[in-house]
Amino acid sequence: IGMLTLVTTMLVTALTVAREREQGTFDQLLVTPLRPGEILLGKALPGFLIGMVQGTVILLIATLWFRVPLLGSLPALYAGLALFLLSGVGAGLLISSLAVTQQQGLLGAFLFMVPAVILSGFATPIANMPAVVQTITLIDPLRYFLVILRKVFLEGAGFDVLAGQFWPMAVIGGVSLILASWLFRHRLY
Repeated sequence: IGMLTLVTTMLVTALTVAREREQGTFDQLLVTPLRPGEILLGKALPGFLIGMVQGTVILLIATLWFRVPLLGSLPALYAGLALFLLSGVGAGLLISSLAVTQQQGLLGAFLFMVPAVILSGFATPIANMPAVVQTITLIDPLRYFLVILRKVFLEGAGFDVLAGQFWPMAVIGGVSLILASWLFRHRLY
């Protein structure tokens, strides 16, 4: 769920503002009566909704077709998914705000996704990584979402157990969205 939604969300959002710049319609967006934050919200919402639908489809396939038992709280899983998508959309919009062309946005998204997957603890446990790398993993939203998935699916965890995983993703999402909004307003080329 985590990696597939990250790929889709990052690609959808990382190309949005860059596409507007490349096509020359970015200036037209800025002269509309909408504030930059509202335009950015309009760019973020499709990626978020696509990620929620995709996460739901993957969850249904996992539980109904592959019969993976879901032992924990479904609302806690969706809260984690929403916060994870918020941080992914924020990172994608930040990349898109920095990129001038769609090709730069695409490369920026992959430049973010590959280390995010490697440092998430998916293939190699974070505890086995060097201390410096373990510190770097603290800014990886996929790290926290994989813990949420494992604890909800396998351990039956709820909100009380997962609170320590929710707030870092909310901070990552908030900071990246604020930076993307600032870049959206101040980077006019």
